Amino acid sequence: MSSYNFKVNVSCVIKKDSDFLLIKRADDEEVFPGHWGVPGGTVEPTDPTLEDALIRECMEEVGVEILNVQPISNDINDKGDRGALYIVFKADYKRGELQALDGTAEAKWLGIDEIRSLNLTPKTLEMIEACL
Repeated sequence: MSSYNFKVNVSCVIKKDSDFLLIKRADDEEVFPGHWGVPGGTVEPTDPTLEDALIRECMEEVGVEILNVQPISNDINDKGDRGALYIVFKADYKRGELQALDGTAEAKWLGIDEIRSLNLTPKTLEMIEACL
């Protein structure tokens, strides 16, 4: 019997006034090194809910708290022996000093025009534009 590895990942488009929070992935990251995207990560077995996982990931990656969390999209990626469910949320910035933490090279509040000029991870622009 073969094993099947399935993960659930959450990510968040965080808005503060008219800007969005983007992170630049570290150059040594395995997936999309040096690309810009939104905070997020894998749901852990200890996370009571998807929202709790998202709140934890935002604190771990950029040190900010969020509120008004709402799901905006989901997608399944199946690669035969492994798969993932990606759930994207939008939220408002609540508080916290923006920091680049946990595999994050940079973290910035950026306007949509600046975002469009960056080297983005796939679907990042689509996620942000869904929140305009």
